[in-house]
Amino acid sequence: MDTGIIYLSSDNEEDCGKNDDIKALDCTAADDKDEEIIEEFEEIDSLNEDYLKEDISKLPIDIDNSPPQKKAKLSAFNILMSSNNDTNAYNEATAMSSKSIPKNQRKTPFYKILEGMPIAVDAFMSGKIPGVEAYVLSHAHSDHYQSLSKNWDAGPIYCSIITASLVHHICGVPKEYLRPLSNDTAHVIPSTNGVTVTLIDANHCPGSSIFVFEGKQSVHAGDSNFKSPWIGSDRIFRYLHCGDFRASPQHVNHPAIKGKKFDAVYLDTTYLNPNYSFPPQRQVIDACRDLVLANLRGEMQVNESMLDMLKSGFNRVVSSAKNEEEEEKEEKKISQDVLIVVGTYSIGKERIVKAVAKAINSKIFADKRRQALLRNEKDEELNNLLTEDPYDSQVHIQGLGGVTMNTLPDYLSKFKKKYNRVIGLKPTGWTYKNASSSSSELDINIEYLLKRDLNRSFTYRNLFSTRGSNDTVACYGIPYSEHSSFTELTCFALSIDHVRMIATVNVGKQASRERMKKWFGVWHQERRKRLEKGLKQVPARAKDYW
Repeated sequence: MDTGIIYLSSDNEEDCGKNDDIKALDCTAADDKDEEIIEEFEEIDSLNEDYLKEDISKLPIDIDNSPPQKKAKLSAFNILMSSNNDTNAYNEATAMSSKSIPKNQRKTPFYKILEGMPIAVDAFMSGKIPGVEAYVLSHAHSDHYQSLSKNWDAGPIYCSIITASLVHHICGVPKEYLRPLSNDTAHVIPSTNGVTVTLIDANHCPGSSIFVFEGKQSVHAGDSNFKSPWIGSDRIFRYLHCGDFRASPQHVNHPAIKGKKFDAVYLDTTYLNPNYSFPPQRQVIDACRDLVLANLRGEMQVNESMLDMLKSGFNRVVSSAKNEEEEEKEEKKISQDVLIVVGTYSIGKERIVKAVAKAINSKIFADKRRQALLRNEKDEELNNLLTEDPYDSQVHIQGLGGVTMNTLPDYLSKFKKKYNRVIGLKPTGWTYKNASSSSSELDINIEYLLKRDLNRSFTYRNLFSTRGSNDTVACYGIPYSEHSSFTELTCFALSIDHVRMIATVNVGKQASRERMKKWFGVWHQERRKRLEKGLKQVPARAKDYW
C-alpha cells in the first residue's frame, strides 16, 4: 500500500552511491576562499534597545515532570505559563551554551533537541550529541550551521536539497553525511523509532525549511537533566519547528499543518515586538521595483529622510498614493546611466534583486564568490540573469555593509565610465520601526492591531532616502525582512492549533523570555475568543500574506 511516506536508508555509504539527491550535490569546485565558512550577517544598523541586543540562543520547551496521567489534565495555557522547572531549564541551557565556555567544551542545550526524540535541530557546535541519531539543518545561514566543516562525522544531516548543496559548497561537509529531502512529503527518519518529518518551504532564504515532526517519545537524548515523563509511552507527539521563517497563509494552510494540533511550536521570534510590524514582503518587493522605475524614468527626485518619515507617520500618503498609481502613465525611457546597488546577505534577499533586474531588463552582477553561492541555490531564473561583467549589468549585489552613504560614492567611482548616478537599496527589517507603537507593549489590543496592520498598503511612495542622499548618490532603507513581522507572528499563532509556543530568538535574558511568554499568553487568550466566534484562522489578503 502507498502510504505517501518515504522510508530512508540508514546505511551511509550505500545511500551516497544510490541517492539521486546526493548526486545532485555535485557542483563547481570552490577555491580556498569559497571553502571558508561565510558569515551571512554583515554589519547592519545598530539599535539602542536592549531587547534587540540580546544574545541569539534558543528557548527550551516548558518542562512538567508530573506523571502523564496528571499532566494530561493541564490546560494548554497552564502548561505554557506555569512550572518553576521552566526557569531552571532555561538557566541550565544558558549555562551550557555560555560564550565564556570554549566552543569545543560546550554542551548542547536541551531546547536544540526534540523532547523525547533522538533528533537535534541546528545543533552542530558540540559534534556528536549523546543519544542523537539524526541532525537536522533548517537552512544555510552561519548561525544555524555553525561548526559544520569537512571534518563532520557525528551523524547524518537531514535538510532540503538546496541547503545540502549550499553547505557542501560553503563548509565542505562530506556528501556521505548529507541526506537531502524533498519538500511536502513525510519521510521516516532511520533510527528514531519511526519519527516522520515533513519539510515545508520556510519563505526565508533559498533552501530554508520548517519541519513537522510526528512520532513517539523514545529516548532522552543530550546532556540536560530535564527528562520527559512521556518517554516509552504510546502517545504520538507532533512538533512544528519553524527554524527561521517568514510566516504566511500558505504555511497555516499547508496539508501537514492545517487542522493539526501541535504539542510544541518552536517559533522564530526575531521580531516578537510590536514595533516591528513591517509591511508584507510582496508589497515591499513591488515598491522597490516601482521606486527604481520611477527614478530611472525621471518621475521622482530624492525624497525626505527616513527620520522625517517616522516623525510624520507611516500612513500619511497611503490613500493618495493608491489613486495616483491607478492613473495611466505615459511610458518613459529608462535611464541607462544609473547604477542600482542592492545589499544582501551571502544568501537571501534575492527576490528584491530579481524583481528590480527584470523590471529594467538588466543582468545582475556579483563577485565570483557570491556567484558561486547563488548558483548553488539551483534557481534557473536567477542563474540566467547573472553576469561576471559589472558593465554588462545595471544591478549590482553587495553586502549590506557596502550599501551606505559612506560607501556608495566610492563604489560609483569605480564605474564612472558608464554610470553617473547610484541608487542603493538596503533591505533589512532592522531599519524599520513602527512610529505609532505603544510604549507599553502588552497594552496593545490584538484586534485593533490586526485591523490597523491588515488594512495598510505599502507602495514606493512610502520609501524615503536616508539622510545625506542627493541627486547623484541616494540610499534607501527598505523594510524588507525574511523573518516574520510581529503582525505575521500574531496571525500565524492565531491560525494554528497548538499547546505550547517556544521562542527561539532573543532568549539570552530572563526578562526577554518572560516578555515573550506573556505575548504567548495573549495570543492564547485571543485565539480562544476567536474560536468561540468560529474564527479558526486570520483571513488573508492574498495567498502569500495577511
